Amino acid sequence: MNTLKKIGLTALGTSLVAGSAYAGEITASGDAGYTFSSEQVGVRSDEGYGFNHDITFSGSGELDNGFTVSTTMILTETSALSSSNVALTMGGMGTITIGNGLAGVGGGFDAVTPYAYEENWDGMKTTTAIDSVGSKTNANAVMYDSPSFDLGGASASFAFSYTPEAGASATGEGGVAAQSANYGSGMAAGVKVAMGGLSAGIFGEEVKDDTGDGSVSGASRREDAMSATWFANYSVGPVSFGYQKAGLDNGINAAATSANAAKTVAAAGGFFESELMSVAFNVNENLSISYGELTETYNAQDNASSAIANVDMESDSIQFAYTMGSMSIKGYQTSTDNPGWDANADSDEVTELAVNFAF
Repeated sequence: MNTLKKIGLTALGTSLVAGSAYAGEITASGDAGYTFSSEQVGVRSDEGYGFNHDITFSGSGELDNGFTVSTTMILTETSALSSSNVALTMGGMGTITIGNGLAGVGGGFDAVTPYAYEENWDGMKTTTAIDSVGSKTNANAVMYDSPSFDLGGASASFAFSYTPEAGASATGEGGVAAQSANYGSGMAAGVKVAMGGLSAGIFGEEVKDDTGDGSVSGASRREDAMSATWFANYSVGPVSFGYQKAGLDNGINAAATSANAAKTVAAAGGFFESELMSVAFNVNENLSISYGELTETYNAQDNASSAIANVDMESDSIQFAYTMGSMSIKGYQTSTDNPGWDANADSDEVTELAVNFAF
């Protein structure tokens, strides 16, 4: 009887091992951080402490034909789903990705210039135009990434994506993305090239008006939206230089906002233009520092009954990062003039010091 039990258990164990040989692997990683931040606006000063953490679950498995299927899911400190996707890597034929937040071409052109801690616009209390480029086609999207190929001695790649409902979040199984009152489908494409220490890329996004006649609530009218950017980086030894230009038009054909009033990227009629320059220096294997300057111009264009002056929002950010294994100490100080593209606004300065642990 005991022998039969042993045989049965052995057979069961063998079958489980055989079955798991075809199963994919799943891993978990994440980070936890503690921050101290202070903000100086005019004569007012505010300070505060914060805690954040993210957990990333990743899984992958190989198909019989050698293709690989992988999935990624990111949870924030509130246990909310931040981003997720499923990708099919087809060897030398490229990769197809479907998902929310991690499936848009624009994500590959976000924060491309060098920095030590965070994006050069981090710490600015205004949602910048350069950070909004490509955002409407990053969610609820399907994307194709080409493999790298030789282009006259340089390494090149391209990607394009389609979003059936721009700006909508991915839904559960069998769900349909909620129809946007403003936008319809969107398409995006990007190309990157690298040779030696030089790398460059260009990206464009167009989102269709979904209202039929361009009308929205009230007197506002909406047309097709677009955003575009290009960048160039050069690295020599421990030093990296970066330059990026971007433009954003939300397609809002509404009355332009006065030069002496705050603007919101998602709601203001007109055109936003961004110019970013940054340099980073790796002092040694553990310490890096960087400096960046960002200028964003609000141009009312022809959306005003009378001339409205352009407004430049200018910021500079100095940063550092020091790593000790899985622990890092980082910080920045970001100063902004005319925050919110408001010519009457007080200058804003944000200082942050963070301690992070990766696991």
